[in-house]
Amino acid sequence: MDLPELSSKESPCAGYRQRAYCFFSRFNIFDLLVIIICMASFGFSLIESMVNTDNQHWGGVYLQALDIKRGAMPHSEVMIFHGYIHTLIQSVALILFGERLTSVGMITGLFYSFTLFLSYRIFSGFMKKSLAFIAVLLIFLIHPYIIYPYPNYFAYPFQLLALIFFLRYPEQHLNSLLAGFFLGLSVLARYSAVMAVLPPFIILLLWDLFAMKEERKNAINKIVTVICGFLVPLTSFFLYLFVNSALDDFYNQNKMLIAILGKVSDADTWLNFLASAFQVVPSYASDLRGKLFTLILIVCLFIPVREIIRKISGGITKSVYARYDVIAVCLLAVFGYLNSVHVYETFRLVNGASLGVGLCVLVFYNIFKNAGKKIKYIMLSLIMLLFLLLSSSLLFSRTTSSYYPWSMNILLRDGVTNKTIGMFKGKILTKEYNDFYQEIFNAIAPYKNCCYILNYTQDVIAFLVNDLPRLQISGVHFPGIDDLSKQEKLIHQNKVVILSFIKLDLPGYSLILARRWPEEIPWMGGGYLFIYAPKLQSCDKKILTNDNDKLIK
Repeated sequence: MDLPELSSKESPCAGYRQRAYCFFSRFNIFDLLVIIICMASFGFSLIESMVNTDNQHWGGVYLQALDIKRGAMPHSEVMIFHGYIHTLIQSVALILFGERLTSVGMITGLFYSFTLFLSYRIFSGFMKKSLAFIAVLLIFLIHPYIIYPYPNYFAYPFQLLALIFFLRYPEQHLNSLLAGFFLGLSVLARYSAVMAVLPPFIILLLWDLFAMKEERKNAINKIVTVICGFLVPLTSFFLYLFVNSALDDFYNQNKMLIAILGKVSDADTWLNFLASAFQVVPSYASDLRGKLFTLILIVCLFIPVREIIRKISGGITKSVYARYDVIAVCLLAVFGYLNSVHVYETFRLVNGASLGVGLCVLVFYNIFKNAGKKIKYIMLSLIMLLFLLLSSSLLFSRTTSSYYPWSMNILLRDGVTNKTIGMFKGKILTKEYNDFYQEIFNAIAPYKNCCYILNYTQDVIAFLVNDLPRLQISGVHFPGIDDLSKQEKLIHQNKVVILSFIKLDLPGYSLILARRWPEEIPWMGGGYLFIYAPKLQSCDKKILTNDNDKLIK
């Protein structure tokens, strides 16, 4: 019997059951495999959060998130090193998962696994899902899990969301508004990402405006709505700072960070970046994974050059690369390398240029289709060898994607837990690491209710373990940021516990602890931690603060 035809107003997915069926019917085995990869990445990130001992990077992010959670004003009362949205999200993680170090890793791991899924969604737009899966698998093998709770892992998924909505524009004008909004969030998640995030979209918008004269009106509408969406989060943020008199602090802090850490105005920085990108000089991405990104860059530069040459020469054959979404992905990948200008390393490249992996898979597939039988065997052998090499160093190996690899012994057998120090909840520590910070905690504990704390080391964890009220708005000492006169006054009043990497001679103070940092803690150079506290300090009364003597606690 013939089935009745649907009218133009009827939909095969009408009704809740039909819509649910249509939704799940679109999934296939490759969708499931990508979800499994995302879950595996998140699981590995959780383990990294439990065993990581990088106090400087993890401790710094935790401190900023903790202060924001407790109501501190960004930039004026807590120094934001990278981006306010990143710190705000991390503060929400402390609310959801507790005030502990593992919380900042959990939320970062969640965002990175989401990045893998978004990449798959973008790849599926211009190639088969099987190829999109291979591309995501390669990204995972290059960088399986987070190594820092850093803003790169937050700015990049926002940028990918912006691209997804940007490419959907003809369907609905709201898409361009959302594209601009997520672009704004990407910049606010990592201020320095602006030079990598914005240019690709500016180029695409200008292309829409000048290349398609018959669609000039739609192009102008798209430009206006993207800009409006972009300005919503940025205007809200700067208005928030202005109302709370924090704009000057924002400007001064970022000016200082650019001069000290970024150095993007230095020609040597750019020369070193280019030399690192093409493997001329050693960098934090000089192993196989880094060399793959050099290949990716070459491919991403080759595609637009090839299409320009074809356009000039009047080529009439249709090119698989002459697609708007492919060129858009190519632009994002190339400019994504600018996330690594000041430090060229794998995790920055993955969170900026990894869309280029999908383009490489597309190029490889097109060459493979047209190759002879012997060439196909060689190509298959090479890709299998690549997968084996990346898989062999996926876990428990020191690579440019895992600077502090896990130890199976600590993870499964020899690790200890700490029930005294709240921020260590959920951590699995070596006995040496645990004993070191437990001794610090015990030494400072008697001064908790009567002293402030100052940190002149790079160890943010030692600074935070007792949660004393702090005189610094950052985890480490930055000249020109804090009120030194106030610090000097309180030191003379014998009201400060001081952490130092050198010996001090302060009247009225005594050395309460001197210990060498355990070798497993990076960035400390194997030196000594000296802790000084006031002599004969009475701790019967708590420190009182008022509006003129406000502290970040």
